[in-house]
Formats: sequence, C-alpha cells, structure tokens
Amino acid sequence: MPRPARALAILAVPLAAGLLGGCGFASPIQTQQTYAASDGVRVQLSDDVRIENLLLLTAAEGEPGRLLGAVVNGSGDYATVSIDVGGEVTEVRVAAGQTANLADEEPLAAVGAAPGATIEVSIEFAGTTVRAIPVLDGTIPPYDEYLP
Repeated sequence: MPRPARALAILAVPLAAGLLGGCGFASPIQTQQTYAASDGVRVQLSDDVRIENLLLLTAAEGEPGRLLGAVVNGSGDYATVSIDVGGEVTEVRVAAGQTANLADEEPLAAVGAAPGATIEVSIEFAGTTVRAIPVLDGTIPPYDEYLP
C-alpha cells in the first residue's frame, strides 16, 4: 500500500469510530424512559402519587367489572384517589409510602364498554385527570381470577 493511502487509512479509523460513537450520544437511552410495562396504563397524578397498570376487567358490556392496578403513594402524607368509571366511583385511601391494590376494592356494578375497547375514566387527586384505559376479559391468566 502506498504511503499516502496508508496514512489516510490510519486517520480514517479513529475518525469513523468517533462519528459512529457520536450517534449514540444524541439517541435517548430507552431504559431510562418511564412506560407502562403491562396491559394497563400508567397515570402520574403528582410528583409522588401515581397509578400503575390501570385497566378494567369485565366478561361483557353491561356486566360487572373490576378495576385492576395499584395506587402508589410515595409522599409523606395520606393520599385519597377517586376513580370514576361511568358514574361509579372507587375511592382509595393510601398511607404515606404505601401501595394500594385496586383488586381489593369492590367490583363495579356494570361496565359501559366491551372487552377489547377502551373506556374513559376520571381520576381525582390534586385536580382531575381523564384517561382512556383498556377493557379486558378474563381469558388471559392471571386476569381470570379477578373477573367478577
């Protein structure tokens, strides 16, 4: 290999490594992004209070249903969260630093959406938050054990 070509090759390798390494600098690291890792949705209500994996189980539209998910209270005070689904309100009081499982709450009398759809819920805590959450049935374990 002629001397100028060899010098050019020697300079090209670190330059290429630097350019390729720079691609990762501008790309967000996906493991640092917050997301709902399951079938339900994540609802951030404040800096310290959130609902994880919020979804609704029912056998069919018009049938009883059960909210699933967890209300997480990372604050130093009690938190009371109200979830309104079609006029039926589930109120959850969570102690400071604790988590409340929505599966422990009373089932809803009737759900106004069929499995496979979404339903709008209104959540009260430090203001009102409205979200569309998925409606599922009990065909997939472990949801079958929570179906009312």
